[in-house]
Amino acid sequence: MPASRNIDSWQQVDSRADFAVYLRFLAFDCERACSGQDSEASTAQHRTHRSINGFLWGWVRLLGSRLDGTDLLHEEAPGQPGWRGLAYQLDTVRTTPPGFNCALADSGTKPEEVDAARDLRWYAATLATDFARDQRERQARIDRGEWAGDGGSWAHSTLYDWLASWAAWVGANSPLHAQLDPVTWKSIALQLSVARIYE
Repeated sequence: MPASRNIDSWQQVDSRADFAVYLRFLAFDCERACSGQDSEASTAQHRTHRSINGFLWGWVRLLGSRLDGTDLLHEEAPGQPGWRGLAYQLDTVRTTPPGFNCALADSGTKPEEVDAARDLRWYAATLATDFARDQRERQARIDRGEWAGDGGSWAHSTLYDWLASWAAWVGANSPLHAQLDPVTWKSIALQLSVARIYE
């Protein structure tokens, strides 16, 4: 699915193709911030989480309720968030501090169980926990002097690579991609489960 324009704001996202371009922008922005190539990005480190784990826990916090009991996303992405609503979430996650939650960490939620924002919150926590476990196991193999090249259950260990992989998969075409429109909480979970392993 060729992209015909540059997209650097969630407000510009109207389709799956736009969302793939926006994910590539986020990946590039993350790489600049993490490498210090952009002085503004490197001094504003809070803009982009430096790890997949931090990004996912930020999303967990975003998908939670406010202190007054209202849901931050209810106004922006009710029911079916759409591509723009999903882009809004990812943009907001960049400035949302991670919110580790022990109860959510062990939920074991599966992508096919996701039907609402609350379920996606549980699934994002499951992914964050799985990513941390995967990285610990990989490091343990390295510490034992074992080869850890193509590692465990996650294809990527950096936020840049994960976002770029997600963009590549969302921008591709296959029969499975028909399940992505219209965007639902379940289809977001599907995207996340594929981005975890897509190379």
